[in-house]
Amino acid sequence: MKLMDEITTASLDLYKAAADTLFIKEMGEGTLSKEKFYSYIVQDSIYLRDYMKSFAAAMFKSRSLKEMQFFYSILSFVEDSENETRLNYLKDAGLTDDDVEKIEKKKACKDYTEFLINTAINGSLEEILMAVMPCMTGYEYVFRTLKERYPEVLDTYYGPLVRDYTHPAYSESCRVWEDYCSKTCENYPDKEKLKRIFREASQHELSFWKMAGGEL
Repeated sequence: MKLMDEITTASLDLYKAAADTLFIKEMGEGTLSKEKFYSYIVQDSIYLRDYMKSFAAAMFKSRSLKEMQFFYSILSFVEDSENETRLNYLKDAGLTDDDVEKIEKKKACKDYTEFLINTAINGSLEEILMAVMPCMTGYEYVFRTLKERYPEVLDTYYGPLVRDYTHPAYSESCRVWEDYCSKTCENYPDKEKLKRIFREASQHELSFWKMAGGEL
């Protein structure tokens, strides 16, 4: 078993819990209000800034040009792919990224981003990877599960978001990053610490979904 398979399996219960949150259920059943969705998009946009800073910190701590290029690639992916759909939804809500700058973080978002930034500043390259990966692969799991349970969601207002995270290209990107993490972390001396960081990030991810659905 690859290292990332082992680490992800240890937090699979949190992935499953995220897929079962009220927000995701309402999205699938077609009962999610646009007001609640727009609130999620705003908090996600705020979160994304610190998520990108974490990758920037990883670039700074990279030990080779190849590593820097690899981390830069995810910044480009976020900017070119995830960003387009997000901006379209913000526009529908009558907002821009400039407007988002002025909106306060909700507690779950604040806790999550503080965890990311603290890990980015104080952690090793391997530890930063464990902090950022649950967002990437967790989204894939949550939206793949959503699509399997409610395939008709693709024909709803939320379809573009679901397509982004269930597209084969996104899945392939996740596999590439999992392989990279497994290789990068294989000589890290404390694998249990990596599991703890990954699980803490996964718990924050779950709290973010609960916040989106009004469960927190």
